[in-house]
Formats: sequence, structure tokens, C-alpha cells
Amino acid sequence: MKRMMAYMLAGILTLGCGTTAFGAEKISGTMMVQDTEVTQPLYADEWGTKLVPVREVGDILGYTVAWDKQTRSVTLSDGTTTVGFASGKDAYLVGGETKSIGGAPELMDGVQYVPADLFSAFFPVAMQTKAGQLVFTDLTAEGVEQVTGTVVEAAQYNLVLRLEDGTLRIFTKDQADMTRAGSLEPDSLVEVYYKSADPKTAIKLFAVDPATVKAPAAETSANTAAQEG
Repeated sequence: MKRMMAYMLAGILTLGCGTTAFGAEKISGTMMVQDTEVTQPLYADEWGTKLVPVREVGDILGYTVAWDKQTRSVTLSDGTTTVGFASGKDAYLVGGETKSIGGAPELMDGVQYVPADLFSAFFPVAMQTKAGQLVFTDLTAEGVEQVTGTVVEAAQYNLVLRLEDGTLRIFTKDQADMTRAGSLEPDSLVEVYYKSADPKTAIKLFAVDPATVKAPAAETSANTAAQEG
């Protein structure tokens, strides 16, 4: 698997897929990951995309970060998802597919930086900005909960969700990570993550493909019985 990813990354570099990154500049501000402050500085590219030190952030989250000398590329893995990339290209290898997130990794003073969006786009991480500070929350950590429901209303600051049992939940979403939220059209299916200590404030929204949702066991059994009858 690792060898296959190395070959595919080498192909990406050879073909020059993705857009090329330009010089980034150091910016003021701090970053917190799971209540731990990142010690290395943050950068931003010319389009304003924030860049974060991948190894330090990955280490705090418990991810594996590996450097491949042969392809001059990096792989980042949480044990379930593995993302491969190389500096200067907005081309990320995930599950055998090359994807773009609108920003490229850069090597700054010998330290590998990546767009902050990389963690939010491919891993269970909520990315928020609070009082000018970049905040990452591990969605698999203790104290984070999740509900799934259909959108009743999505206003600028609030989201009204109808759960499977028919009850309504109202969340504030003005500071939620919307990277993978979709359009939030009425009747669309959405996962909402929130902290147990603050159950009315969404920290991340995920659009859900209805085709991936399994029917309840009772309903499935009833349908099977009807077909057999």
C-alpha cells in the first residue's frame, strides 16, 4: 500500500498536477489543537489561506506523519484515512484519487506546512476561528457528540434540525466549521457535531448522502416480508 502511494505521488510530481504555490508570509495569531497551543508560527499564502505546521499539529492529534525521500512527499494518517502530498502542489492523494482543496503545502525554514483546510477536509477535525485564534477540535475525542437529521431551516446564525424521532433541535452555527456542510437546503440530511458541555452550539456540519444511510432494522424486515408475501 505504501509503495503504491509512493508511485502515485511520484506520478503527480512528474506530471505537475495541481496549482503551484507561491511564497507565504508569517502572520500574527495563535493556534490551539485540543487545548494545546501550537508553538510554531502560522503562515498565509498570497490568497490568504492559512498554513499550519503539519508535524506539530499531527502529533498533537495523534496522527502519523511520514517523509518519503524518494518522492520528496509527505503522508499524513489518522489510522483510517491517509493523505499524501508534496510541497508546491494543490494535489492531495486520498484513497487512490487526487483531490484539490484550494491551497498547496509549502516548506518554510525546513518545516513542512499545509493548508489548515487539509485537516478539516479529510479528517474528523472541526476547524474554527475564535477571537482571531485558529482552533482545531478532534471530533472523535471524549466530550464531542453528534446527531443526524434533516434540515428544517438554515438561517445565517441558526440551524433547525428534525431528528429521526420527529423532535426538533436548534443549533447556533455562526462559528461552526462549514467546510463539508453542503448547501443546507430544506430536507437535506446533515450531521451536526457539538460539545457535550455546550449542546446548542454546532462546531462542525457534514452533508450526508442519503444513499449511504441504512434503513432501520424494523423497516428493512417489514419490506423484506412484504416482498416475500
